[in-house]
Amino acid sequence: MPTPRDIVRDPARALAGLPGLAEGATLALGGPPLPESLLARLLGSGPRGLHLLCARAALDSPRVRQLLADGRFSGCTVAVPSPAEGGTGPTAPVPVEWLTVQEMTEGLRAGAAGVADFYSPGEVHTAIRTPSPDQARDKPAHLRLGALPFAHKASLRCDVALLYADEADLAGNLTVTGPFAELAAAMAHAAASATVAECAVVRTAGCLSRAATTVPGRYVTAVVPTSRHHRFPRRADGRTPPPGEAP
Repeated sequence: MPTPRDIVRDPARALAGLPGLAEGATLALGGPPLPESLLARLLGSGPRGLHLLCARAALDSPRVRQLLADGRFSGCTVAVPSPAEGGTGPTAPVPVEWLTVQEMTEGLRAGAAGVADFYSPGEVHTAIRTPSPDQARDKPAHLRLGALPFAHKASLRCDVALLYADEADLAGNLTVTGPFAELAAAMAHAAASATVAECAVVRTAGCLSRAATTVPGRYVTAVVPTSRHHRFPRRADGRTPPPGEAP
């Protein structure tokens, strides 16, 4: 098992020298909750010209808005619970493209699998999901299998993912809860260069069980301990409600 110095780091060490964190890279930001200490480090010495992937609630964060105001991001792809909410809520001083949470999750999963484009039920809600001309050549934009319509979509990729996790072990396995847990896991799987997690509880002995592991350690570059610990409302069945659903 790795030692603490292999996986557990402070924010400066965790982000220093990440090969994917450079101008023009795509940064996936998990949450809410957001990894605030990592965002603070980006404010201090982060690159410019990044493209941001995040849920809409992230745009409410003062640190994210400061990063936008400072020109650290050149554009955003933002996930909302439903298509009707695209373009609503907080604005950003850069171009914003809107996806549903489900679309962003499936697009990242496709990117993690090395799939450039694919067919999926539903419609395309933003240009970033539209396949390139080469991908679209000889492929119809829509298909129908029985009564179910399918749309031709492009995958999503990111270079670096920054997450908040409830628990981690020294092998880097993460427990992520909350309504955006599946999206955060997809971000970690799709990150080409690194995934760094801010974590409330870091186990110093033993590993997380498979059932408790949302993101396996093989996808995680570093864990940054934090004193913040978020609690999410639960439904009657014990699960966290998905985005947009009341507990």
